[in-house]
Amino acid sequence: MISLLQTEMELLFGFSLTWLYAFEGNCKKTSKLISVVGKGQKEVESKYPYIDITNDKMMEKIFNSDFPVYVEDARSDPTTDKKIVNALDYRTLINCQLFLHGESLGLIGTGSFATEGVRPMSLDEIAYFSALSKIVSITLDRISYREKSLLDPLTKIDNKRGLEVNAETLLALARRNNQSVAIVFIDLDNFKPINDQFGHDVGDNTLISFSLCLKNILRRSDLVARVGGDEFVLLLSNVNDEYCIHKLIDQIDAEWTLLKANKSNLDITFSAGYSVFPEDGTHLDELINLADKKMYQIKSISKNT
Repeated sequence: MISLLQTEMELLFGFSLTWLYAFEGNCKKTSKLISVVGKGQKEVESKYPYIDITNDKMMEKIFNSDFPVYVEDARSDPTTDKKIVNALDYRTLINCQLFLHGESLGLIGTGSFATEGVRPMSLDEIAYFSALSKIVSITLDRISYREKSLLDPLTKIDNKRGLEVNAETLLALARRNNQSVAIVFIDLDNFKPINDQFGHDVGDNTLISFSLCLKNILRRSDLVARVGGDEFVLLLSNVNDEYCIHKLIDQIDAEWTLLKANKSNLDITFSAGYSVFPEDGTHLDELINLADKKMYQIKSISKNT
């Protein structure tokens, strides 16, 4: 996105560098470089990965304005940090805040260098830059919304929709590389009675802890999702045999036992069943249903199996 924006900046205004800074932490006193594209990119990345907003009058002015802050000549403007201007040979600068859901995230900026000279901007050009910054904000908003819509808000792992989206890529990759994928369905034993007896706060903390347990065990190439109240689905990539699946479930059990000892006196166990792609099926739904069925068969015989 920033590369496309830089192309637009150069085409319309003749500016050869575009940068994107975001607040570092909640205090909003420091801005962190998120992306920079164009001439002088390496110098900005190496010299100014962070900027202290409290000691920069121009940055302070930007974050106190809903409109672009335009500096025709950075050498003579009283708000610019002359150390930065001289180090990077800046001339004309324009920056604008970025907002997400009405909250300031950071800023987007562009400008010219000494070799390019001062580049006066008309009011129409400044207004157009403001419009572009709003488009960037909307794009970031949509990206953020899409990411949030795929996550379970309680446990911060994938929800059912997130599982469907990410599993499609994982299974396609396994199909291309002729690899197997294990689909593991997990259900917490006797979770509802405990939830009813001790309250939803205890239940929520249990789900969060169990999700943490799963994330601690799984590889980066695996997927984990909460698909129901106390139901979880795992996708284990590049599984060689069923021994690997049993070993991983044993690791989850050991990690969960350790977490329970440290965080809760409640003896909550889990049951698991699994299926294997492509031996047991090629579609996610049928693989999950099969793993779910096996899990309930096991649970009916002996829980925590």
